[in-house]
Amino acid sequence: MNQQPTTPWPEGVLARYLTVGGATVDLTTPHTERQVGEHATVPMGNGLSVQRRPETVIDVTITARCSGCLDSHEDTYLGLYPSALKDIVGSHYGQDAREWAQDHASECRAMPRPEASR
Repeated sequence: MNQQPTTPWPEGVLARYLTVGGATVDLTTPHTERQVGEHATVPMGNGLSVQRRPETVIDVTITARCSGCLDSHEDTYLGLYPSALKDIVGSHYGQDAREWAQDHASECRAMPRPEASR
């Protein structure tokens, strides 16, 4: 059985598909964190109140990009809880990007781009 040598995936690549031409389609999830809400004291009645604090949310873009032809697909989601990153590519959020990557990999004949000379 002939196996191609495996090399580590680039940092941030969560899933990888091999194209017909030997290039790869990589799924990444670049994201930014931000705070929503503000500090406030909210009355609850009967002289009681609750303290509200800002929450951390993320804005994430699930990106599928072919290393051969450079075609790509992106889906952006705003205001998710950070825990959504745990398996975002495998979740319903990543479904369109996964399907695009698989379809593209099964059809793209572009060869991998050569690495720059060092």
